[in-house]
Amino acid sequence: MVLTFVSRLAFVFSLLFMTMPAARADAVSEIQSVIADQLKAFNEDDTQRAYGHAADVIKQIFPSSQIFMEMVRTGYPPVYRAKSWSFSEPTPLDNGYSQIVKLTDDQGRIWNALYTLERDSKGEWKITGCRLLKSEGMV
Repeated sequence: MVLTFVSRLAFVFSLLFMTMPAARADAVSEIQSVIADQLKAFNEDDTQRAYGHAADVIKQIFPSSQIFMEMVRTGYPPVYRAKSWSFSEPTPLDNGYSQIVKLTDDQGRIWNALYTLERDSKGEWKITGCRLLKSEGMV
């Protein structure tokens, strides 16, 4: 009886630990897709699509998609018109992930953008912030 209970408990734990890496891989894929889609939306001037990836906390600061897009256009030109991008390994946070994205702007300069993302009440990943960081060799 005790052996059966221990065997079942061990089985449950093994399933739990086997699904954790898969769940993390799914989350990583999802957050990178969200960021990539927003970058594509910026390049295509698709205001609604770009704004749709912003978390509610961002939408409270920028209450319309036009205001949001103007802020990105003037304050984050490398994000607004990224010609290419690549992702590093994301870092888990208490409420989501941080993700460094290496961007190439329209003049060929390399930038690092630090994104933070959290799940909203519907379980969808939303961008809670983006900060441009200097890349090596930039002054």
